Amino acid sequence: MQTTITPIEVSAIIPVGARTDNLLDLHANYKRGLDASGVTYEMIYVIDGARVGEREQLMALRHQGERLKIIQLTKAFGEATALMVAFANSVGARLLTLPAYFQIEGEEIPKMLAASGDADFVVARRWPRRGSRFEQFRRGAFHAMLRMIIGVGFRDLGCAVRIMKRAVAEEITIYGDQHRLLPVLASRHGFTVLEIDVAQSPRDRFRGRYRAREYIHRALDVFT
Repeated sequence: MQTTITPIEVSAIIPVGARTDNLLDLHANYKRGLDASGVTYEMIYVIDGARVGEREQLMALRHQGERLKIIQLTKAFGEATALMVAFANSVGARLLTLPAYFQIEGEEIPKMLAASGDADFVVARRWPRRGSRFEQFRRGAFHAMLRMIIGVGFRDLGCAVRIMKRAVAEEITIYGDQHRLLPVLASRHGFTVLEIDVAQSPRDRFRGRYRAREYIHRALDVFT
């Protein structure tokens, strides 16, 4: 008897870099959302460099019977490279990128997947958004500049929760910090891009601060 292999509909990709939360909690959170979506999926973690603690957490999940793919990069190449490696090693018709820290709750994932039926690329906007008035002003100024330069209006390019059709990943090559600008690049390549509001996770707390030069680097990426 010939065995029928069920195709993977969604590849959930989590690049593991300098900023991470507890991956055991995060994995369970994301998995609940994916299970609730009713899709077939795979979960791919790309460890960007020698991150021993994070690797141990992922190996613990595997030993518990969790089916996940772990890709170890020899050194820290950055999130853009980690995503490109994951895209090349995934099989899903749609690619869902998720951060290795809490930005949204897993319960919002079905909303993202449902919206992807109407667009080539869907990007999440955390709303309502917390943060100091200064950070809100700086975010608003950056996105206003983006609209002025290229005529594309996005409101939360810092959110790493995105879903795209495989054709988008096959068409676009990213490097450096360009992973933040994936929605912009997709739009410039003629793909339909949709931004939808999702609830921000109460655990989305960045303990550092974004320095002004990081916004300058992003602005330079936009001009490039």
